[in-house]
Amino acid sequence: MAFLVVLLAAVVVAAPAGAGGAVRPLPPCRDRAYNLSSSKWIGPMRWWFRASSTPKGVPRSSAQAALRRAASNIASGRNNCGLPDHISATQRFIGRTSRATDVTDSGTCGPPDGRSVVGFGSLPSGFLALTCWWIRDGHTVEADIKLNKATFRWVPVARRGCVLNWSIEAVATHEFGHAFGLAHVYGTVNDRLTMDPLIAPCQNSQATLGLGDVRGLQAKY
Repeated sequence: MAFLVVLLAAVVVAAPAGAGGAVRPLPPCRDRAYNLSSSKWIGPMRWWFRASSTPKGVPRSSAQAALRRAASNIASGRNNCGLPDHISATQRFIGRTSRATDVTDSGTCGPPDGRSVVGFGSLPSGFLALTCWWIRDGHTVEADIKLNKATFRWVPVARRGCVLNWSIEAVATHEFGHAFGLAHVYGTVNDRLTMDPLIAPCQNSQATLGLGDVRGLQAKY
């Protein structure tokens, strides 16, 4: 049975906070926008962490905890809007693995190996992170996520005093969103949603879903 392969990437925002013209973004709890992709799980997303890929200076246990929070943020619809968890998506962290992600250094999807792996590695300089997923018989059977440690510096969560570091939890929440079928939303008005593709250094906001992100997951699950 042939697989359908899809990939999406998160990219970096370089403009200073407040840039972007006269259009003001909607508050995340009022922004209803979402877009959907082809990815949809019919059971839990069972995933592993390639701990050996963790960037130097980041404890493996801290990176693992941040990734686990990120997966839970999507599956549970974590938000500050008072929205209940009416999302049937589920995920299960299985443990650590020595297998690499099936995401190539050139930013393409390699052949699937049947195991969803999250890890760090090299990507083209314009990619902060990238998600590949594979569909068979109409549903997702594998999704791999790679965060770019060749170009970007990482911390589990960005805290006061952060300078030019990216939050593992925030970026991975965005990428797990792709794995569960959320596509990017575009436009300055939507840039406070988790699925906005532009993520600034020291930005944690993607770790908390907005109204549109939750609506998209509810439409899928």
